[in-house]
Amino acid sequence: MEQQSKNRARVPFSRARLPLAMACALAAMSFAAQAAEQAKALELDATNISGELDSPVGEDQGYVAKNSRSATKINTPLSDTPRSVSVVTQAQMDDRNVQTISQALQYSAGVQAGFYGEDNKQDWFIIRGFKQANNGLFMDGSRIYSSAFYSWQIDPYMLERIEVLKGAASVLYGQTPPGGLINLQSKRPTLDAKNEVGVQYGSFDRKQINADVGGKLDEEGNVLYRVVALSRDTGTQVDDVDAARILLAPSMTLDFNEDTSLTLLASMQKDRSDPQLQFLPPSGTISHNPNGDIDTDTAVGDPSYETFERDQYTLGYELNHRINDNWDFQQNLRYGHMDLELRQLFYYFNITDSVIGRGLTYNDGKADNLSVDNRLLGNWIGDGWENTLLLGADYQQLKINDRSPNGYPNLGVIPTLDIYNPVYGLPIGNNFAVEDKDTRADQMGYYVQEQLKLDNHWVFLLGGRFDNSRTDFDNQTTGVKQNVRDDDFTWSGGAAYIFDNGVTAYASYSEFFLPVTDLNAVTGKPFKPEEGDQKEIGLKYQPVGIDAMFTAAVFELTQQNVKKNLATPSGSVPTQLGEVRSRGIELEAQANLTESLSVIASYTKLAPETTESTNQAEEDNVPANVADELASVWANYKIQGGALNGLAFGAGVRHTSSSYGDNTETLEVPSYTLLDAMVSYQLQDVRLQLNANNVTDKEYVAACDYYCWYGNRRNIIASVSYDF
Repeated sequence: MEQQSKNRARVPFSRARLPLAMACALAAMSFAAQAAEQAKALELDATNISGELDSPVGEDQGYVAKNSRSATKINTPLSDTPRSVSVVTQAQMDDRNVQTISQALQYSAGVQAGFYGEDNKQDWFIIRGFKQANNGLFMDGSRIYSSAFYSWQIDPYMLERIEVLKGAASVLYGQTPPGGLINLQSKRPTLDAKNEVGVQYGSFDRKQINADVGGKLDEEGNVLYRVVALSRDTGTQVDDVDAARILLAPSMTLDFNEDTSLTLLASMQKDRSDPQLQFLPPSGTISHNPNGDIDTDTAVGDPSYETFERDQYTLGYELNHRINDNWDFQQNLRYGHMDLELRQLFYYFNITDSVIGRGLTYNDGKADNLSVDNRLLGNWIGDGWENTLLLGADYQQLKINDRSPNGYPNLGVIPTLDIYNPVYGLPIGNNFAVEDKDTRADQMGYYVQEQLKLDNHWVFLLGGRFDNSRTDFDNQTTGVKQNVRDDDFTWSGGAAYIFDNGVTAYASYSEFFLPVTDLNAVTGKPFKPEEGDQKEIGLKYQPVGIDAMFTAAVFELTQQNVKKNLATPSGSVPTQLGEVRSRGIELEAQANLTESLSVIASYTKLAPETTESTNQAEEDNVPANVADELASVWANYKIQGGALNGLAFGAGVRHTSSSYGDNTETLEVPSYTLLDAMVSYQLQDVRLQLNANNVTDKEYVAACDYYCWYGNRRNIIASVSYDF
């Protein structure tokens, strides 16, 4: 049985023609300017608008980032970028000793991080009111292509910074969700390598050893290496649920000459764990149950039966070649492979107030993904102007070979559980039907971007992209096949004015396009692609004499053809709701106020709303899981000089407002406020540090959506590191 469907996102001719014509006109101006200026033999300046074209990372000083590559694929000063970008620096991650990407982004504006609580299978984010699972995570500018439980989890010890580009970003990156994307920057070889070895011990019998070493392999420094390694074994706040990880990430940079360099990046990560995230009923978590509240350490599944084993490997490179004084060629390539085995029991429905029926998630298979991005960068400088032209073509591919049931096996093979008096180790049947399924997704995109700076004050940005994507589903057991074809043109534009006092005012518009790699459970046909746009205005301020960046942004995001996995007692049903709009304001600050005091702070106020829905009861209501208010502040003070020289203290507070556990505003999840703290002591090359998250050990529900999930209890980690 084979069906074929074509969902083509048709673009009105006038909508597509205007931005594309503008981009072509600016490109023509670029080439004309090049011819006019070649006679003057102008020499490029490495501190111009494009920064160092061969550098993926900008300059960080403590908590303050200066540049970013995520918004433009060019290393551009944040003050010159007409988009909202949040950067978590290495210093921030070290001081807070973050253990997951979710933890790293807990103090970033617009990001509701870890809203399901701690999960050792993947990290969860809501950005500007929209969920980011599977489609919004990138590493070194290349997509980390995930689908369902075949999801990558990157350990933050591999990273030297994290960037969050807010809002629609399809022009440069293709298929992306509306809220934006998270771009992880790998640790890579440097001439001034910081070698480190360390150990950690903490709550739930957490044990870890880690090392980060590198340096020169030749006297000239033309061959550099770096090796990042980690081994961890820990329990969790759930009884008898443990997690173990081994990580190895080597890299090497080869400078062939002053015009050509190649950086090789590889990683190997093995997880041997039990599934940590527990799916719980609302009764006993946020609503009354005559038996009381369900304990936060209760395992809904069966630790003697469940398993989560994942091996993930990556291999790739970054090539930079300067063709001549005006043109550079860059190519990024990354290949990833994953082997996965997952067995997890979860709450399915209530039989009585205390007894629940359970379902089973079972996946056994592998995933392969490939991402390659080719870029030509042209840069010209004239009298009072500078122009950077970006021409690109990228290709992305995901293949999944999965063996899993069609639906959730339930009471026929799985015993019930008294959630207030659980008994584990009972026989679990294995006679459920399993299907072999193959999924392949391909995307080919072509893009152009113009970046023009005038009189050191005006910055203009304009880009366009055409994407062609296909997704093929092949159920080898049933013989059912589906082929989905989608294409779309997206564009973005922005303008900024940089005042002499350090203030930048900007406005921008951007679009996104996201094919849905799922089938309608009722019709069996493909869904329409999700699409939409963002409008944003904002201010950035870099005060003279203070190492700081203050930002404010007002935005409106609209997502059409919204796809949602609707959780019901009969299983998870993919559906498309209609349209969701999110309006909001973000305030953010990063500052090294003195040599001793560094501060980060953020505030987000959202007005998310389902504006159109196939279910009329959902219209004009707040979508599930989305908190409409986020606020946080973290400060770190280090004593300089005297008898206490090297002693540092850090403290932070995070507030998340209430949210809803459904799309009709009938199930409310209470707000919560959490405290974090740190104390450290630097004694020459040895650093002693103690971190505590959720210092007061507050019990809270992080989110609900038919199921409910507890947030993270108090977690204390002591660490010792030695630098050499």
